[in-house]
Amino acid sequence: MSRTKLRTFAIAFIALLALVATACSSSEDVEEPRAVEPAPTSAPAPAEEPADEPADEPAEEPADEPAPEPEPTAAPTPIPVPDGSTVGITDDSIKVAILRSDSKSLEEAGILPDTGDIPRNYVVFADQVNARGGAGGRNIEIVFHQYPPGASATDQQAACIAATEDDQVAIVHFVGGVTAETVLCATEGHERIAYMLSGILPQEIYDRSNGLLFSQAMTTERLVGAWPAVAEAQGLLEGRTLGLMRGDIGEHEVAAGVLRAALADAGYELADEVALPCQGTSCSQVDIGLERMQAANVDTVFSLVPPSPFGIAVYLGAQADFRPQWLVSDIENLVYASVAQAVYQRNPDPTVFYGLYGLSYGLDRLSPDDHTIECNAVFTEVTGISYDPEEKEDAWSAVGSTCLFIQNLEAAANWSQETYGTVNQTTLIQGFESLGGYQLGDITGSWNTTKHDAPDAVTLKEYRADCACWVEIDGARMPLDQ
Repeated sequence: MSRTKLRTFAIAFIALLALVATACSSSEDVEEPRAVEPAPTSAPAPAEEPADEPADEPAEEPADEPAPEPEPTAAPTPIPVPDGSTVGITDDSIKVAILRSDSKSLEEAGILPDTGDIPRNYVVFADQVNARGGAGGRNIEIVFHQYPPGASATDQQAACIAATEDDQVAIVHFVGGVTAETVLCATEGHERIAYMLSGILPQEIYDRSNGLLFSQAMTTERLVGAWPAVAEAQGLLEGRTLGLMRGDIGEHEVAAGVLRAALADAGYELADEVALPCQGTSCSQVDIGLERMQAANVDTVFSLVPPSPFGIAVYLGAQADFRPQWLVSDIENLVYASVAQAVYQRNPDPTVFYGLYGLSYGLDRLSPDDHTIECNAVFTEVTGISYDPEEKEDAWSAVGSTCLFIQNLEAAANWSQETYGTVNQTTLIQGFESLGGYQLGDITGSWNTTKHDAPDAVTLKEYRADCACWVEIDGARMPLDQ
């Protein structure tokens, strides 16, 4: 290559390097412009999802799992069963003795009114209970013991001993009049439950029985204690000279003490008090008692003597022109239709009983009641025997009374079984105490832990000789404190 061409190439090459250097220097000194963001439109465009990524799928449901087991319920704490005798009580039966006076011969002779077939009554209603499962799931087994009419305490206690020692019963059930000694034979002497349909006894007998005595009658204290107030409310005491005739026996002595105290509280006193020698249902020296009443100018006589000597007293008094106002009570069952028919109506002069007033807790039915009507319907269906409530009032009433006892026993035993799962003497007593109020004829009442005589009211009745019947005086019924 010539020197001229070489110089030309060198100059061109140098110029090219200078141009390149200038361009590089210029690019480093110039600031880069900011990027301009487009103005927002109605909404920003959604971000594009990555390509080929699967769409979200719902999470898998967990497999069904068994529900958690409920917490076990704690078993109820069983109620402790109180200690109690099981004499006469098994898992299958409850044994009951019926003690009563055998008055059938006197009924057949027309001396006493017909009360029907008492033993059959009990069997019919016990069979009814047993057929529907029993009392507390136990069959009611019944045994019977009888004693002569007007029997002494000795005769009655022989029946009690046979029932408690020989038969080993759980309950001794007394029908009709019974002495305090016989009741205590069952309760205090042999520690059995005693159940009375009628009969007035002092509170002391209940206390000595230690909760074992139940009665559809009333204590002496509650009945006699109300006597002055009920009589005074009917104007029978104001301006009167008062006297008392009673038997010389313990129960009458208690009643006399209660009457004296109640009279004193009401502002009255007795002009004289006569205690006649009595044995069973008989009393002597009735004429002497009347003479003393006359000598004291008594014109209103409270009487506690039994029916027969009372009838004699009224008749003999009338014969001697002594016709006081007589006041009697359920003591000795004097306010009772059967007594009226057997004693008053058969008296040589029935008219002498006009003006006779009776204090009663309602033992004698004045009209048919639903309970006795229903029980008689059952009795008739089973036996084919039907009693007219007017012509056969005592037999008709006896069906209702026996039926009530069996029903009360069934209810008490059922309560015991449901509450404790068993039955013994203590739980059976609690069962009787738990029974609510009931009505049998004119009797309303109930038992509780402190009251084992059921009736809750007394009334005053007037005797009418023309019909040999008792009629309740309007407005005379008086509720008693429980």
